[in-house]
Amino acid sequence: MSKLIKRLDISAHPRLEQSLGYNAENRWVAWRWEPDLEQPFYTDGQTTGTSNSLAWQVFIEHPQVSYDLHNYQLAEVDRYWLLLDRKTRNLYVGEGKIIQGLLDQPEGLGLLASLDGNSNPFRDTRYTLGKLTRFNPLRSWLRLIPIGLGAALIAGVGIANWSSLLSPREEQKQAIQPIPVTPVSPTASCGVGGSQDFSAFVTSASGDKELHLVGVYESHSYHSGNNHPTGEAQVRVTRQGKPIILALSSYEPVNWNIQVEPGVEIEKIIVNGYHDQKVTGISGIPIEEYSHEGTEKFLGDFVYSWNSADNKGTPALVTQLNQLTGTQLTSFQGCYRGTQFVIQ
Repeated sequence: MSKLIKRLDISAHPRLEQSLGYNAENRWVAWRWEPDLEQPFYTDGQTTGTSNSLAWQVFIEHPQVSYDLHNYQLAEVDRYWLLLDRKTRNLYVGEGKIIQGLLDQPEGLGLLASLDGNSNPFRDTRYTLGKLTRFNPLRSWLRLIPIGLGAALIAGVGIANWSSLLSPREEQKQAIQPIPVTPVSPTASCGVGGSQDFSAFVTSASGDKELHLVGVYESHSYHSGNNHPTGEAQVRVTRQGKPIILALSSYEPVNWNIQVEPGVEIEKIIVNGYHDQKVTGISGIPIEEYSHEGTEKFLGDFVYSWNSADNKGTPALVTQLNQLTGTQLTSFQGCYRGTQFVIQ
């Protein structure tokens, strides 16, 4: 067992995480106390959200756990976090920075479970591969492989004038048909000063408009305790063809600087956050803000990483955005710490 994290000598109740407000699918989830807000929060390395305060108090003061936890002041300070392995039901307590680092680098969590004698490497590998093969973007890329091979074979045998088989009207229609472009670049990243955990989700947009979501936890790391200075994040939108609803989400306060190229139609911008969010760089576009500090109401959680498996574990924020806009999500881009994004 790591000296940085202490394993508690109890097994978590099967519905502990649900009682504390966590309903996603990740194996590991942690809880911490936010002293200036007097509210517990959960994080699984991909999403962050508020927990049930009463359930939190009841749990940490229960005789079975209070003896092990009383030195950590889990309802007073945010230095120490509680960590749950949902597969083994083991509970740990440790420094918040250490636990956050482990959630960002799951290999360390696997090692922790292995050292505790509760991990089967073959089972864990199969579990991971199973989730990867259910990951929608990966399946979409795999389905593209036969198409690419077919195109290469056609070019190889020299069939260069296949378009002559089309009627003049079909040729004209094809000539003006725009080439579909994925809204997320294959070389996308979290930007200068960002983390190295960029993730994305893309699906086809069948409606008359598109919904694009950019999510981060923060845009800089210069905050702690009661100090939450506003960071900066840039979102450049070049995508044309359909009206766009742009959704932006961050737990920490962010000034979202929006750059829109000529010809882009943004119907409205929705910002979601726990701390106050601002939007600059545009004018004449309706902005809807949902934040605890700004409007005392936020949407779902604060998703900054995508981990969807056939719609299992779809972030609550996405569900609420779908309902709020009447539009299904077209793309998601996210990072724990992000500063620059492009919707192309």
